Amino acid sequence: MVKTGSFALLAAVIAASPAMSPVVSPALAETMSFENATAILAESCGKDIDANCLGLSLDAQRLKECLTRNQDSVSAQCRTDYVRAFDAIQKRVAAHGAVGKLCLREKQKICADAEAKPGETIDCLLKAPTRGLSVACNKALTEAGYR
Repeated sequence: MVKTGSFALLAAVIAASPAMSPVVSPALAETMSFENATAILAESCGKDIDANCLGLSLDAQRLKECLTRNQDSVSAQCRTDYVRAFDAIQKRVAAHGAVGKLCLREKQKICADAEAKPGETIDCLLKAPTRGLSVACNKALTEAGYR
């Protein structure tokens, strides 16, 4: 079983993950949630993180760099899983960023009142009938994990 400290560290890393560079196309976003990626990292890499990356600031990119830098002392399972988990995190972050662009028309037309209130635009888009949203906007909301 993974230590609670490792899981807390990983949860904080995932929460801070928007600092990662979202260079991956949102169209390639996987359906893996931040929570699933965290669970994979905690299960496969918890002991390796404790042993090699303890005291690292809570930043997904730095944690990934630490695991990469210490590949020779990281378990084989962790080496396999952290690449997949961080790739999924990066794709999900890119998909979150794409929602603003791909739903711009809908935000202006359907959710104009909510735009001035941070955090309410996504709620407004999710409450709107899907047939009132473009295909690209619907897809972006799904890939970002809002649906």
